[in-house]
Amino acid sequence: MHPSAVSELAKKFRESYDQVAKDQIWQQQSQAFRKFWAERILNPATLPLTDDECDAVIRMMDRNGKGNTKSTEAIARAMVPQGAWRRMFAKFRSEPSFAALMDSILVEKDEVKKAAFIDELYRVNAGEKNNLTGESGNTVNCFLAIYDPFHNLSVISLKDRRALCEFFDLGVPFSWETSSVGTRIIQSNRILLEGLGAAGVGGGARTASVFCYWSEFKELWKEVHTAKREDKTVAVTIPADPDREEAEEVEQSPSEEIRESLQIQALLAEIGARMGMKIWLPKSDRVRVLKKWKAEDGELLNELPLHYDNLTMKTIQQIDVLWMRKRSIVRAFEVEHTTSVYSGLLRMADLVALQPNLAIDLHIVAPSSRREKVFEEIQRPVFSLLEGRALAEICTYLSYESVRELALAKHLEHLSDSVIREYAEEAETL
Repeated sequence: MHPSAVSELAKKFRESYDQVAKDQIWQQQSQAFRKFWAERILNPATLPLTDDECDAVIRMMDRNGKGNTKSTEAIARAMVPQGAWRRMFAKFRSEPSFAALMDSILVEKDEVKKAAFIDELYRVNAGEKNNLTGESGNTVNCFLAIYDPFHNLSVISLKDRRALCEFFDLGVPFSWETSSVGTRIIQSNRILLEGLGAAGVGGGARTASVFCYWSEFKELWKEVHTAKREDKTVAVTIPADPDREEAEEVEQSPSEEIRESLQIQALLAEIGARMGMKIWLPKSDRVRVLKKWKAEDGELLNELPLHYDNLTMKTIQQIDVLWMRKRSIVRAFEVEHTTSVYSGLLRMADLVALQPNLAIDLHIVAPSSRREKVFEEIQRPVFSLLEGRALAEICTYLSYESVRELALAKHLEHLSDSVIREYAEEAETL
């Protein structure tokens, strides 16, 4: 795209974007985060953190934060569960050396040192399933952007940064495939900011980031496909080459995957039962699952107390785990152990297609290594164009690790099923 065309779009964007007012908001939010970080995270001698004060910070960092509305100013849609953010803050507070490392990342000005600190964080946090050090760089970039939103881009995804650099034909002095995450985060921030400025998109990192996701510009660089339904436009995904996708999967024998999925199925049944739910398991799975979950009398349903047509009932009966309250399905879980993560989504889609007005919470449960695959598949056209609502709007993702963590939570007997929202992740929708 010719630079003058980008400049014209930027001019049009600024006419509708109140940068002065937005910058004031971000100045206040950055100060609020820095106060929270200095007084509550780096000072563990103070009173314990509360969910409310954590949530106030999460709302500024994550568009999906609990309590956010369409008008809320947040860094980005970080794809981090609410509970994971809270546990992240608790870990920083309880491990001063860990918090000090993150603090070094936030305050360091030298790019080489800053990148090295990020790489050290990834090394120290390796193997931890806490959503902090993913390959996308989302969470670390969220921390950088909230700490200084005027010099750190709110384009938190390294995948999106790469796409933007390629769109503007910006040469990068590193390899996207082999360079460290720290190098990619720090250098892409500077290179992209400079490139956006040269193209006529000024106003600092926050304003430039909002422009990047402004609908009229976003459609030029980001591979977002849409399709029209009668009620609205929805996002769809056109899957990449399936052979390439399969080659990227972590190798694991089918028997190992099935055994792990049965363990997760059993944990979901146990969690629901401890919360006072009745549990439904497909009859074909019961013998194997009950070897891992010791159901008490009355916890496992022998028949579903539902009255739907025969085809709907057959579909519901095959869902991996149902949590029931009286005659209502509270939540439905499909534990996905196949590399395609497709069969569970098909069953959920079948249910929605058969009963478009059925109001239950649906969840796909899969290893964290397949998280991005779940989000990609859930936005296929066949799932996005369902009657009523797109599947991505009503079906969320739960990682195996989140299920295991929830199973260890104290006082499950006194928690509501809504606690799942703190662990579940939503796909990005239009």
